[in-house]
Amino acid sequence: MAYRVEILPTAWEDLKKIEDWYMIQFGSETAMNVVDHILSVIERLELYPDSGSLTPDGWLNHYGFRMVICEKHVAIYRQIEDIVYIYHIADTQTEYTKLF
Repeated sequence: MAYRVEILPTAWEDLKKIEDWYMIQFGSETAMNVVDHILSVIERLELYPDSGSLTPDGWLNHYGFRMVICEKHVAIYRQIEDIVYIYHIADTQTEYTKLF
C-alpha cells in the first residue's frame, strides 16, 4: 500500500531556510543537492512509513511522532491513517524537539 506524504507549511519553511543557508555557504549546486536528498528520504515514507525511528523526546513518541535522518538533517513526521504528515525538518545538531 502506498501512503500519501504531505509536507506541512512549517516543514516547507524549514526546508527553505536550509536551502538558503547552503546557498550562501556553498552555492546553488550544493543547496539543491541537500534539498534533493532530504526530499528523496521523505519520499521513501510513501512506501515505508514505519521506517523512521522514535525521537529522543518521550512526549513526541507518545503522540506518534517519528523521525527519519537525512544525513545532517532530520524530518519529524506522524502517520495518520494513510497520510504521512511532515511537521518539521531540522539540523540534527539543534534542539529540534523544542520546535513542538
